Amino acid sequence: MSVPRETAPTEAGAPEAGAPEHRRRRTAEETRKLIVDAAGVAFATRPYREITLKDIAEDAGVSASLIIKYFGSKEQLFEELIDFHSGAETLFDAPVERLGEHMVSLLARPSEPYRPLSMNILFMSGTSEESNRTLRENYSTQMIDALAARLPGPDARLRAELAMSMVMGLAIMRRRMMRELATGTVDDVLPLYAPLVQKLLDGE
Repeated sequence: MSVPRETAPTEAGAPEAGAPEHRRRRTAEETRKLIVDAAGVAFATRPYREITLKDIAEDAGVSASLIIKYFGSKEQLFEELIDFHSGAETLFDAPVERLGEHMVSLLARPSEPYRPLSMNILFMSGTSEESNRTLRENYSTQMIDALAARLPGPDARLRAELAMSMVMGLAIMRRRMMRELATGTVDDVLPLYAPLVQKLLDGE
């Protein structure tokens, strides 16, 4: 899957030489997003060691040197992708009393956005055990701890782990294992699954 290409800039925000003058120049933030999105697709679907900055640059419609300017290296770009703060903000963006429904509604969808809630991101392998450990630690602190901090009652961390296991398992089954064979719509899944998740979140 390739990120839609745009005019490749010779520098941040500038159109490629010879491009029509009327074409709007891309902002630095838009350029960063193109690179991150393309890298997310690459790292989530192909072995880390096979991916080059040139590959990512082609999918993003930018130059490899521009990726180096923004991120420094492939390793640093990988670290950008395994920051789960954005995913946590999206997944936990609801009052606690309705959080189970919100989480299930997002992760029961058959389509799989690459950012910020891609299941594939969680299965990426880095260059070393240190990279893999960073991925696990980020997920633990930025997702599990963030959820636990919102929960009332005892055993909040354990309940957060179990609730995330439930919704992640749901997403993996419907997005990776079953895909087009998955039964029912999100509206069908919600009344059956969301109360189970909510019970863990409430601590009952």
